[in-house]
Amino acid sequence: MAENLRLLLVDDDPASLHLLERLVEEEGFEVTKTGSAEEAEKIALELRPHVVITDVVLPGGDGYELMGKLKTQLPESEVMLLTGHASVERAVEAIRDGACDYIEKPVNRSRLVASLRKARQQVALKLENLELRRRLATQAQETLVGQNPSIEDIRRNIERVAGSDTSVFIEGESGTGKEIAAEMIHRSSGRVRHTLVKVSCAAIPENLLESEMFGHEKGAFTGASYSKPGKFELADRGTLFLDEIGEMKPGLQAKLLRVLQDGKISRLGSTQDREVNVRIVCATNIDVEKAIAAGQFREDLFYRINVVRMRMPALRDRLDDVPLLTTHFLAQIGRRLGIENLHATPASMERLQGYAWPGNVRQLKNVIERAVAMRQGPVLDVKDFLLTDAPVAAKSDSRMTFELGTPLEEVERRMIKSALDACAGDKEKAAAMLGISSRTIYRKLGEAHT
Repeated sequence: MAENLRLLLVDDDPASLHLLERLVEEEGFEVTKTGSAEEAEKIALELRPHVVITDVVLPGGDGYELMGKLKTQLPESEVMLLTGHASVERAVEAIRDGACDYIEKPVNRSRLVASLRKARQQVALKLENLELRRRLATQAQETLVGQNPSIEDIRRNIERVAGSDTSVFIEGESGTGKEIAAEMIHRSSGRVRHTLVKVSCAAIPENLLESEMFGHEKGAFTGASYSKPGKFELADRGTLFLDEIGEMKPGLQAKLLRVLQDGKISRLGSTQDREVNVRIVCATNIDVEKAIAAGQFREDLFYRINVVRMRMPALRDRLDDVPLLTTHFLAQIGRRLGIENLHATPASMERLQGYAWPGNVRQLKNVIERAVAMRQGPVLDVKDFLLTDAPVAAKSDSRMTFELGTPLEEVERRMIKSALDACAGDKEKAAAMLGISSRTIYRKLGEAHT
């Protein structure tokens, strides 16, 4: 495999640990080491190593117990056992229980190298199978559902941009599907064979976000008892989705900008730069231009990540998609729970379509899931959908009439003005409503003022 694989060494003998580390690193593995079974389990669950080499006799447990736990919790990892008291019977038993090899101490270099190369091949095969399963499951993955021109425009833009490595900046309210759009970009790109790594910049405390993004070395700060790769390293040759990037503090924004410019990261506590090849997709629900004006977001970083810009429409602006979304979610939930013929009555559909959905598509899905959980049968009526009395979407007559002979420029001008009025002057939303680009609105408005 072209990339280094993560390997965890577990041995309470410092001399043995040092020797093993040197031999393993020569074979291109990235090594993390510890001396106890308890610490090894903790590290493994967070680091998810591709290969684990563990001594049989350890403080706080033994290698057999550790192997049993790891094979259950991390079935994709290969585990190799070391022992100073090897026997044919014990070796056969260990391999039957899931060990990839059983090596006697003192370790023979050639024997270890051969075992490591075999483990590398097994890991490559597992990763390939995992990728195949992921591809087969693609049809079951979330996608943007709807026929409204605004959502169709988003899907077309995703198809256009997916094949490049261009950074994508996705805006929109919470619950509009920004994360789903990011997943679709990754799945449609040439990076699909590698990892999509997601980081919620709002969910991780500020003092931990830098370590999560760039990784750290052992001893870099209090509590850093082992080295850990960051999200950039884990996303190498794949895609890094930075959700709610508007919540990132300016100091970390500066470090992120430097990484995007240089293509290199440095773990906390390290002086060594590591090259990374990562595509960036960002999302936010804040007004970035206002944040820049207020000094809360770096303008130079914004220019770097705002290469292709998409705005996810709010559900209240595409209420015609509510019946389609409802049918989609009912079918999805029905398949998961094994319930056939789940459907909503026309009255309930009308009720759902008349609601303003402040929580957008996420709120709609939650309401439907609750209705299914509390249902009396496969048919869901108005009473099954728990909605507050407000907010209700305003109903208005959106029809426009023109006298025969009205110049096309005047028709366009009036339609754009009507859409802008309906969207409180938001040109992006108005463009989505009309099924045109915001650039067209600016151009047409410019023509109207000449």
